[in-house]
Amino acid sequence: MKISNLNNSPAFGAYHIADTKNFINCIKTDIKIYKITQCDLHFLNSLKKNINLKTMMPKVDKNELEVWRELLNIGLQQAGEKCKNGLLAVFENKPCGIMAYTQKPKSFKINSISSIPVAQNHKVPLCGKTLFNILFRDFLESNAAYIDLDAVTNGPFNAVSKYMQLGFKQRGGENGIIAMRITREKVIETLNKLNQNIKVKIYKPLNETDLFKELSV
Repeated sequence: MKISNLNNSPAFGAYHIADTKNFINCIKTDIKIYKITQCDLHFLNSLKKNINLKTMMPKVDKNELEVWRELLNIGLQQAGEKCKNGLLAVFENKPCGIMAYTQKPKSFKINSISSIPVAQNHKVPLCGKTLFNILFRDFLESNAAYIDLDAVTNGPFNAVSKYMQLGFKQRGGENGIIAMRITREKVIETLNKLNQNIKVKIYKPLNETDLFKELSV
């Protein structure tokens, strides 16, 4: 179903910044990465209204599904905020992941990251790692020393374990939130590993993209 722009405000804003070819279990998956801007807020709001996680992922526990929905909604909101960087992952013209992060002189902070189902009971393989691949590249071009994130423990997937596999270490936490951090040295090591399965082609963003016309959900 095509998302319709019911608002008269301009929809242009996103930049197509990368194409990736991901290989897992001898299967190739192509993912596009768009950099979100404030002009994409109407698209993100429309996307939020059109995603029905209960229908798309009926096998997921009800309580875990609520956590997933909350994280996804937060991600779609934050990705278009002025002070944050937003990345949208797309598979076959369907959004499959969203990430928002903040850049400071000495550090990065991942504010939110969530996968988006593209079909019933189906998430795109390596979508999350693809977003981290792009984030890590951006991070290494800066002078920042580390990346922080807060992992939830009551979601449908073992987030803490997944982040530890990416090189993050636990720094403490409470109330279902685990603070985690990865250093610059570890980012370099992890990115080299990710590049073995995720081949990235970076573009210099020149033209804005109308996501309402480009994508469907």
